[in-house]
Amino acid sequence: MTKKLYTHFNPEVHKIESKIATVRTSHHCKYNINYHIIWIPKYRKPILTGKVVEVLKAIIEGQCQEMSISNLALEIMPDHLHLFVGAKPTVTPFKIIHKLKGNTSIQLRRCFPDLKYLGYKQHFGKGFDNLWARGYYCGSAGHVSQEQVKRYIQEQQGKDVFEYDIYGCPTHLKGQLTIGDFTK
Repeated sequence: MTKKLYTHFNPEVHKIESKIATVRTSHHCKYNINYHIIWIPKYRKPILTGKVVEVLKAIIEGQCQEMSISNLALEIMPDHLHLFVGAKPTVTPFKIIHKLKGNTSIQLRRCFPDLKYLGYKQHFGKGFDNLWARGYYCGSAGHVSQEQVKRYIQEQQGKDVFEYDIYGCPTHLKGQLTIGDFTK
């Protein structure tokens, strides 16, 4: 699925199928909320190379720890990046993206002053105000599909067993992945 759309973002490398299935616990809830986030540098300039990649990874890791979100996978390409995170229900995707894009922009341009000019050879004026383009992509991901959740809700009257699939799970295990009988 994701592997075909983004050949450079390989979920198997990061063992995402097992990370998606992890149910986390907070004081008063259990949750499994994961977001696939993509954003690009302004004008999609290929500036995310060399030392910039190392520093960017360190900044993102630090920001994820500060926000108490799990960095499940990170792939940085010269003209965009993919980030897969697990978050608490109290942290909205907008807050995650806003903080990550803002802090990485400020810190990267402090470390690498040439990034203010987005890789242009001639430096006219004071440079660009933003490193990142305004937009972003954010998709939610969990270990069950929409159809399965819908079926589960509809079957609550009969209390049938609810089966689910984990992304990348071998087909011979599909029948074994069930959430138990709710009549007990």
